[in-house]
Amino acid sequence: MQPVKPKWLQSGLVLVCERCSKERIPEEAPEIAARIGDFDLRDWLKAELKAHGEWGPIRVISTSCMDVCAKGRVTVCIDPKDGQAPEVMVVDPLDEREAVYETIVGRLGAKS
Repeated sequence: MQPVKPKWLQSGLVLVCERCSKERIPEEAPEIAARIGDFDLRDWLKAELKAHGEWGPIRVISTSCMDVCAKGRVTVCIDPKDGQAPEVMVVDPLDEREAVYETIVGRLGAKS
């Protein structure tokens, strides 16, 4: 076993439920799935964090079901590494993506 210290131990992880967007929304709400199209919240958040120099200390990863489901929404968990409690939310992946990004940076970002 080899211990490692990834950069995200500085700030924290953001977990995005992959099952919500790839399975549940298309099955339960095809009209919402059609509006979302091929948009991927995890990929968008990663790109935004990279563009603003926050990627590395903050890592966004896909996860399977977190057992927090809401029709047409994606579950996101912000897990800070500073001892604060995680924050779990269900979000509209298109309409609320900017608010999710701002919440992530506010909780985990270098400027927070």
